[in-house]
Amino acid sequence: MFVRLPLLVAVLVCVLVTATAAPARTLSQNLTRVGVAPAERTEALASMARAKATAKQLGGTRGQAINAVVGSLTKMAGRAAFTPDLSRIAFLELDANTDYLATHALPSSGTRIRIDGVVYESYTGLGLRIQPLGTYFAILEPGQGIAAEGGTGAAMTSAQKIVLAVGDSNDLPYLFPYSGTQPPWYSAMAEGVAASAGISVWNRNGDDEYLDQAIRFGNSALAFGITVADNGLWFPLYVSKPNFRVLNGHLQTVLAMNDLADATGDDAFADAFNRSVAATKAVLPAYDTGGWGRYAPGQDAPVKYMSLMATQLKQLGDITGDPAFTTVGAAFAADLKTPPVLTGPTKPVKPLPLKKFKDKPFVKLLIKRDKPVKLTIRVTKKGGGPSGIGPFTVNVASGSGRIKVTLPRKAGMYAIRADAKDWAGNRVKNVLLAAVRVKR
Repeated sequence: MFVRLPLLVAVLVCVLVTATAAPARTLSQNLTRVGVAPAERTEALASMARAKATAKQLGGTRGQAINAVVGSLTKMAGRAAFTPDLSRIAFLELDANTDYLATHALPSSGTRIRIDGVVYESYTGLGLRIQPLGTYFAILEPGQGIAAEGGTGAAMTSAQKIVLAVGDSNDLPYLFPYSGTQPPWYSAMAEGVAASAGISVWNRNGDDEYLDQAIRFGNSALAFGITVADNGLWFPLYVSKPNFRVLNGHLQTVLAMNDLADATGDDAFADAFNRSVAATKAVLPAYDTGGWGRYAPGQDAPVKYMSLMATQLKQLGDITGDPAFTTVGAAFAADLKTPPVLTGPTKPVKPLPLKKFKDKPFVKLLIKRDKPVKLTIRVTKKGGGPSGIGPFTVNVASGSGRIKVTLPRKAGMYAIRADAKDWAGNRVKNVLLAAVRVKR
């Protein structure tokens, strides 16, 4: 078929224009697109307008925090995962920021506060964000705040406002971008803690409503579980990062599976518990450095997670009767109280000829440590006197690695010594790592 050139050019222009990305939908269009009812849509748009006006009026960090919530909500509304129920939770979060920050200072990063029965955490540059894990941990381990709000049953009922019901599951969405993941994102640990919280409340008052909630949370956690070697089951802390195997998050959900199996007699939960116990036992040695615990493979655990993992492993050992868990749990508890162990190279360091160095000589010294530590390294003369090389500090993970140590540009014997303090504050002092001779 023959097409005249002007017509061909017109067709190509039309195709190119069509192929370019369509203009982004407005928030109103996205709310309509996903089926938010007209009355709720009007209310949501009013909330957005109020948030923007409040942010403009406040300015500063409070205004920036509200605008961060506005921005992430607006972007999330354009994604396929957005739904009317998700919209409801997202605007709850937005309203909480607007109302709270209008009359309060922005809490420092990492601070958690309760607003109308929901725990919010302050994140740098992101505002106050719903913390599902924190919300249900507060119910699982209730303090005076929960009692003042009417008890754990009332707290469970109040927390329902952050639940996304999907089929026979209760999901707990996180609504802010985190570690490269865009919202909504999910954590099997959050659903596991929520399931245990529901069972705890059910045990307190016998109301089957809370057991039903626990089962729905358990179903969600099961759906997020991933099959690993030998048909084991692992519960990811971040569902979007299944290969990032965080031990404390997994263990908390393993314990929840046992709670559910005991409460319901359901074979699915019992099977999940057995499979996840087997997966835990198979990899547990990789989470123990011999002096500290791992948060994830290759990553040392912060002190608060060391304490949590020690407790979780003790509980798992008590349930299963398997000493593999109680032994490591006891070791983690002990690691929080014992001093670090440092060693230098196993072979003597070869003499360093001054002529090989344009400036001061140095050695890259292999130092092993059983814990993450802050090292203070000193170079002294053979008799212990000062060498003119001042002490320096370096933070290092558990394991081994070479650290560059500068020596005086003067022939003689020198001792390299170190003090170390681990993350729990335990110390060791004046450890001789190596003796080095500088020669002409």
